Amino acid sequence: MTEAFNSSEQFVYEVCEKSFLSLWSYVNPQGRHPGKELCDILVVCDPHVIVMSVKDIKLKDSGNVKVEWDRWQRKAINASKKQIVGAIRWLDGARVVVAKDGTQGLPLPPTERRVYHRIAVAFGGRREIPISSSCIKDEAFVHVLDERAFYLLLRYLDTISDFVQYLADKEEFFNRAAIIMEGGEEDLLALYMHSGRQFPQGLDMVILKDDLWQGFNDRSEFLAKLDRDRDSYVWDHLIESFCVGGFNGETWRGPGMAESEQALRVLAREDRFCRRVLGRAFREFLEQSQARMTRSRCLQSLSGVVYVFLTYDSDSNPEERKYELFGRCVASLCRFPKASTIIGIDINVPGELPHGGYTSDLVMLHSDDGEWPQEYVEKARLFRDELGYFRDPNETRFHEDEYPKRNGNEEDESH
Repeated sequence: MTEAFNSSEQFVYEVCEKSFLSLWSYVNPQGRHPGKELCDILVVCDPHVIVMSVKDIKLKDSGNVKVEWDRWQRKAINASKKQIVGAIRWLDGARVVVAKDGTQGLPLPPTERRVYHRIAVAFGGRREIPISSSCIKDEAFVHVLDERAFYLLLRYLDTISDFVQYLADKEEFFNRAAIIMEGGEEDLLALYMHSGRQFPQGLDMVILKDDLWQGFNDRSEFLAKLDRDRDSYVWDHLIESFCVGGFNGETWRGPGMAESEQALRVLAREDRFCRRVLGRAFREFLEQSQARMTRSRCLQSLSGVVYVFLTYDSDSNPEERKYELFGRCVASLCRFPKASTIIGIDINVPGELPHGGYTSDLVMLHSDDGEWPQEYVEKARLFRDELGYFRDPNETRFHEDEYPKRNGNEEDESH
């Protein structure tokens, strides 16, 4: 694990790494000058770029409350805003992330579709000083959080999709209504989640009591959601296994990793609810594969992405299994002809040791408009009819609630 300069930055980075996963999270990345810190934490997951500044300033008790409050805000919040402005100014002209050690990281999203999110994390205020998110001089919105609010946001919105959607919805909410918060950001989070991941419409002013989060956190349906979400972390572990283990034992965190990152990014963009369904499906697939009940499965996520899973035996030929994985991805078009993205993942049969060691492959097929070339359509039929890939599938449909009275659907085929 990469080490930050101080404990506060390390805390924020570890929370980010757990939520956004290691491939997309950087601590103390470099800026214009070698060895010069750009910001404290940078998260890059195309098209999103999250720029974080972390300050740990102890609130003093000199007896002059106004002076100490002003001094703390200048050092803990205003300084972070200034750092964020400077970081984005440099990022606007950059093409890749430069990691703390000077190595090249992920390519930055193209500027025409890049979306910045600005976050100042202020430690040390003891919740005695009112802090609020606001715009800065370039009219950009800065989310100001204390350590407790930051942790709770990333604990319960712990995917890139869930988190940036909240940030965008919050900005829109603050820009159209006056918000008075008697407690912390977690009460705003409770309002958001209680309302079905949206903020109330048609209001000019909202006063948030300081007990909203506690009331929401104690609700039985919320606790049930957390329990059911355990399945979703199977998906996180799958993504991280690629990020940490690399592909075929090679070091791929460099200029040549772009294609692999694109495929993994699709997996990472799945929100927590989608990951719950996908994680459960992947776990059940591995169990059935180990029991020799199936060796391949295709399913469509609520996001619209189609996933193809394949397990291989210990004596399998690497090139042959890659070809089969590709063929099964193409064959899935017969069942999901309008899917624009198909991801294939192969893994060894659980419990077996392959002769060449453990390796996994990723295949990604993508069409911008969901209209596939005729050659792909013909190949899909060939792989299905001639090789039998998903020719006579066992189809399963089921209903899943994130909370009571919330719907989820999935289509699943095994063969």
